[in-house]
Amino acid sequence: MTIFLFLLFSALEWLALIVLTFAMFRFELKGYKWQLLFSSVLLALISYFVFDVLNLRVLATFLQPPIVFIFLWQMFRVQYFYAALMTVYGYLGYLFLQLLLYLIAQSIGVSLDEMIPNTLYAYITQSISVGATGLLAWFLFRYRIGYIFVPFSEYANVIIKGINFRLLVLILIGYAVISFSNYLVFSKGVPVFLLMAMSVILGLLLYLAQKKDDAGDRSIG
Repeated sequence: MTIFLFLLFSALEWLALIVLTFAMFRFELKGYKWQLLFSSVLLALISYFVFDVLNLRVLATFLQPPIVFIFLWQMFRVQYFYAALMTVYGYLGYLFLQLLLYLIAQSIGVSLDEMIPNTLYAYITQSISVGATGLLAWFLFRYRIGYIFVPFSEYANVIIKGINFRLLVLILIGYAVISFSNYLVFSKGVPVFLLMAMSVILGLLLYLAQKKDDAGDRSIG
C-alpha cells in the first residue's frame, strides 16, 4: 500500500506539472491522453527508484528534469530547444509552489522530516500542490492565457542568438537552481534566497518569453 500511495501521488504531481507546462504554452491536451498518463506513471516509477531504492532524494531534482525534457522532445515531439525551455518553465513553476507550501508548513511548526514521501503531511502537501496547479492550468486554458511562439513541430529551425541566446542562458541557470534545490531544502530547510532566486529566474523567463511572443518570431529570436 505504501508503494502504491507513493506512485499515485507522485504520478498526480507529474501529471499536474506537465499539464501546467502545456497550459503555459497553449498546447492542447487533446490527442495526448495516453502519452500524459504513460509519462506521469513512468516518471513516478523513476521517482520511487531515486527516492526509495537508491535513497538519493537530494539528487532527484538533478536527475528528473532531463527525463522530462526527453519526454517532451521524443514523446510529445517538441523541438529540443523549446522542450528544454518548457521543462525549466514547468519545473520551476511547480517547484516554486511546492517550496512555498513547505515554507508555510515550517512557519506553523511542521518540520521537513515530517514531509518526506509517504507521510501524512507529504500527502497533504502533494494534494494541495496538485489542486492549486490544476486550478492554475484550468484558468490558463479557460482564458487562453499563455505563449504561442513554441511551434507544434520537432523540426522547427532555431538559431541561438538574440532572445534565444538569452533564453538558453536562463535555461541553464534555471536547471542549475533546480538541481541544487533538493540538496538545499533537505540540508538547510527552505532557504528564502532559493525562493528569491527562483522568482528572479521565472520573472526573467516570463519577460523574455513575452518579448518573443510579441515579436511573433519562432526561429531567429
